[in-house]
Amino acid sequence: MKNQVPPNPNPAQSFSAAPLDTYALRLTNGLAYLGGLLALPMLFAYLANLRWEGLLVPIALAVVLALFLFLCYAFQPRAYELSNDQLIVRRRLWRALHLPLSQISGASVATSMADLPRHGLRFAFNAGIFGYQGPFRLDPYGEVFFIATNRSRLVSVARHQALPPLILSPERPQAFVTALNELRTQLALQKLTHPEPLDQ
Repeated sequence: MKNQVPPNPNPAQSFSAAPLDTYALRLTNGLAYLGGLLALPMLFAYLANLRWEGLLVPIALAVVLALFLFLCYAFQPRAYELSNDQLIVRRRLWRALHLPLSQISGASVATSMADLPRHGLRFAFNAGIFGYQGPFRLDPYGEVFFIATNRSRLVSVARHQALPPLILSPERPQAFVTALNELRTQLALQKLTHPEPLDQ
């Protein structure tokens, strides 16, 4: 009889990222609309067969806006996965972010941050274009790192070693927090019952 492989005690769980909230949608659509308006003079000049060097300025701005929109879309989270001993953030076009569970000290729903960016915002790398991404400085929370899409479904993931908390936005925040904390508890129990052997 063939040896059977024991099932994985911690099967991977995937949580879709929440859809963009109304603020992020308005900001993203507005910036895309502005880029289109900046490109219109060049279109009219082309149709009228005109040559004017002054048109290069709005075109350059439109290109910069288009590049920024593309980068924000590439970094936008699409799913959060809990797999074995790590949290994985899947992004649209950029490589996934892997965070070992050993670096996580806890997770909780962060409903108190739902009024961002209207209150408490001191610094933000990207506060609404295809979501909320990068380092933020908030009053009174201090430094945090956002990889989120929806302010009403925020989750705070605290980390060890004085690292700033990660702010995520799964579609089902409470289920994500419960699953993450349960997985951390299981890993802690496994370490207690099966301690690593000391180096000889």
